[in-house]
Amino acid sequence: MLIRCMIVDDEPPAVDELRYILSRIGNVEVVATAESASKAVATARKLEPDLIFLDIRMPGRSGFHVAEQVASLSRPPCIVFATAYDQYAVRAFDQGAVDYILKPFSEDRVRKSLQRVRERIRNRDRGVAAGRLQDLLALIQEREHPLTRLPAERQGHIILLNPADIVYCKATEGKVLIFAHDETFTRHAPSSLDELEEKLQPFAFLRTHRAYLVNPAHVTEVIPWFHGRYVLKMADSAASEIPVSRRRAKTVRQQLGLYHLP
Repeated sequence: MLIRCMIVDDEPPAVDELRYILSRIGNVEVVATAESASKAVATARKLEPDLIFLDIRMPGRSGFHVAEQVASLSRPPCIVFATAYDQYAVRAFDQGAVDYILKPFSEDRVRKSLQRVRERIRNRDRGVAAGRLQDLLALIQEREHPLTRLPAERQGHIILLNPADIVYCKATEGKVLIFAHDETFTRHAPSSLDELEEKLQPFAFLRTHRAYLVNPAHVTEVIPWFHGRYVLKMADSAASEIPVSRRRAKTVRQQLGLYHLP
């Protein structure tokens, strides 16, 4: 069974990565791509694909808007949502009705998702009910509380940091140090780097090492190191160098769009 699919994502590296994975899987044809919700809806109406890989967060209208619009087509496509950090969406999707894949994409996970799509098409269960989409969206909005400021301590004062200004975070001796504005701030226990990583997910921070979390917007250079490891040079006045462990190297490369590095 040939599956005609469409990829909707505003990030070209993500489109290229998914297209490459799909090229390795038989009986799948990418018939179109779109970088916005409006283009996605228009293209889906014209081409009527069997499947849409759909990014959730895009400038302007979200992936949920696209799904709602195409659900009314005479031949509605199956929907597989793609997400990098919508942890609550993932929990909702696990309850059924729609499928999802996480960024950076895993070939094994994409294969499993396509198998579910094939089963749906055989069962004539192609579309996603608009009411179900509304339930999922409401669940996400109810549970997700976007972070706008991160409280941290400096010289006995509580400072509210803009996450975009954070260069990197380091776990050490029962506390987490936050480096921003060329100053150092502290979050004390029970705060942990794991807890901070979850809070900063909407800002796509990278966990490069068990002790380091970095803001990719402040990475200026990637330096290959020994035995598959890397060092990230940061855009602070100290030009800090952050280690990337071998275990996390592939994920960091993918999230930085460095597909050509070994």
